This record gives sequence, C-alpha cells and structure tokens, in this order.
Amino acid sequence: MQIISLNEIQFKNYSRIHSKRNYFQTVEFANVEKINGYNALYVGMIDDNNNLVAASLILNKKIFSKYIYGNIPGGHLIDYDNYDLLNTYTNLLKKYLYKLNYVYIFINPLVPIKSTDKNNNILYENKNIINNINKTGYKKSQMLGITNSINLNTNGNIKQIFNNFSRFVKRNIKENKLMGIKITKSEDNGISEFYSLIRKKTKYDIKYYENYFNNFNSNYNLFEIYFANLNPHIYLENCNNILTKERKKNAKLTEKVLDLNVKSKNYYINKKLHSDRLIEKYSKELQKAIKLNNIYKKDFVVATVAIIKNVDEIYFFVEGYEEEFRDIRAIHSITWDIIKKYSKLGYKKFNLGYTPQNKDKFKGIYFSKLGFNANIIEYPGNHFLVINNKIFNFLNMIENKIK
Repeated sequence: MQIISLNEIQFKNYSRIHSKRNYFQTVEFANVEKINGYNALYVGMIDDNNNLVAASLILNKKIFSKYIYGNIPGGHLIDYDNYDLLNTYTNLLKKYLYKLNYVYIFINPLVPIKSTDKNNNILYENKNIINNINKTGYKKSQMLGITNSINLNTNGNIKQIFNNFSRFVKRNIKENKLMGIKITKSEDNGISEFYSLIRKKTKYDIKYYENYFNNFNSNYNLFEIYFANLNPHIYLENCNNILTKERKKNAKLTEKVLDLNVKSKNYYINKKLHSDRLIEKYSKELQKAIKLNNIYKKDFVVATVAIIKNVDEIYFFVEGYEEEFRDIRAIHSITWDIIKKYSKLGYKKFNLGYTPQNKDKFKGIYFSKLGFNANIIEYPGNHFLVINNKIFNFLNMIENKIK
C-alpha cells in the first residue's frame, strides 16, 4: 500500500463511484472553497495491484511560516468498517502529510452510525465505525461539524411516497395547489431573486451562492434553484369557490340543526360549529386574496429552495421565503415537487438537510422535514488528527483553540 497524489480527473472518477460519496468530496466543492482561501490536495491509496482503495480531497490553509492544516469535508472516501484499511491509510497519510508540512487535519465523515425514525425508534446502528475512527488516532473535536441529517429513502412509487407524508404536510401541499402555487425551476441564473429570499437566514453573501451555481454545473454535480410562484387570480378564484361550497354546506347543516325530526342532533351541531370556523377562516383568506389580486397582476415568487444533485442523491441545500407569506408554507410544495420529479427519474436518496445545532430554535423546520416520512441520520461528527506533534503542541499552547 502507498499514498499517491491524484489529479482532478482521477479523483472525479473515484469519487463518483465510491459508496461514501458526497458533494463535499468533489472537485466542484474544492473550486467553491477557493473563494475562502483554501487550496486543494487530492490523494489516494493504492494496493499492490495499483487499485485505488481510498481517496481524500484535503482543503488546506497556511497557519504560519511553512506550516498548514487540512480539512477533509465529508470525510475520507474509504470503508470505515474495515479497521485495517482505515488504520493503514491513516498511518501512511500522516507520513505523507508530515513531509508536506501539515500540522493537523480535520475530518467530518458523512457515514451513518445511527438511524432513527421520527418516533426515535432505532432503525440502524453501527458502533464499529466510531471505534475504528478512535482506534486509528483521531480525536473528537469541539469544533462544530455535521452530526445529523434528515434523510428520505423512496421506492419510486409516487402515490405511496405522498401517502406516507404526515397529515400536516399533505394538507399544506393540497391547499397550496388550490391557492395557485406553481413550482418552477430557474432556467437562467436566478441568483438575485433566490438570494433576496434567503439573505436574512444566511451568513454568506450572494457571491458564495454564485460560486456554487457556477461550479456545480455538471451532470454528476449540479446546483439547481426552484421557486414557488403564487398566481393571485387563481388564488382569488379558488378562495371564492371554497367559500361558496362551505357556505352551501353550512346552510344544509343549519337545516339539520333546526329540523326537530332529525336524530343525533349533537353530531350536526358539532359539524355546524366546525363549518362556522371554516367559513371564518376562508373569509379571511378571501380578503387576503382580493388584496393580492389588486396589488399583483401576475405570478410572484413566495419561496425558494436550492438543491445539489450529487450522482444519485439529492441534497436540499438552503431554503427561504417571503416573510409576508410564511403561513403558506410553500417550501412543502417545492420539496414535494423535487422529490416527485427525481423519484420518477430513478433517484431514491434525498437528504432534506443537515439539522442545526440548536434544535429548539429551529424545531419548526426540524419537525416539518420529518413530516416527509424521513429518518434522522447520525454521523460521527468532527474529529482531528495530529500530524506534527511538536508544532501542534506549540500552537495549542499559545492559542488553545485547535481542539
């Protein structure tokens, strides 16, 4: 076994077929990170038959003088269950990187170690991976890293996929359709309108997303933007129809309540009270629709979602909406449209997003995504490996912020 340097084409070919592939371990992501001052190093390990058995994209930055540190986003492309392979790769990589003046490296492997459903039932667990990572010399880092994501695996049956969604999600999707919500994919750049909808929830500027759009543009790794457009005329028309139908239903229920010969009076009274509440709700909705129809003469955007297509998996990258229309929950409709579109094309893996560190603050988003019948996937988290102990200890002594 030996470590070798890989060129971009060699790494692309390997990263596209590896079972641990993810969009972080790609040439496209390396190009994106250039704007943040990172340089890319592609390395791999070959066996005695010159077969590539592991590889890594290492993003590196200078610390001081000739010394640098490395970050391996998404983790090595390697079988983490195979301790001998991981240990050999780690030891050879340490020697290789030491000669290149690396002091330490970070890894954040996107390798599932546990999967639970929305009710916290364990579906899968693999403690062997964490044990192997620890035994090969990596130490848990205090720095934030990706620890969980919400994933949906589909079977391609569109009707069944939809039926498995929560009642809340299904209701929102159906109501959005009645409101005239239409989903479109940005055929041109579309970054400006997209960014206007997400700017309040991101720490990045528009150039960051332009960078993704420009670099993730191949058949294997593609950045796409979707919009939810509201048609004010259809919205008004549908609100009128729904309210009219409910008023007719309410009138019949009133007749039942007033009819002295009707049995099960309480049943009709409860139905009538429920219908009264719906009429009040639909009346407010109608007033909103009239107002919007007077202001807007054509479709307008209320929400957006950006995704990254990585070989056979769809990653939901970022989402946003117009604050005024947040109650529409158009994100649900965009998400369903993307799942439906790519399920028909044979895609079965959908990463609905990495869960935030502060789940209490974002619990609405968290549980909303679980409503798509998705599971929570747990990852090992951020780990670091010391390459040069002498320089590492010196840096840790004066800064105490590497770990």
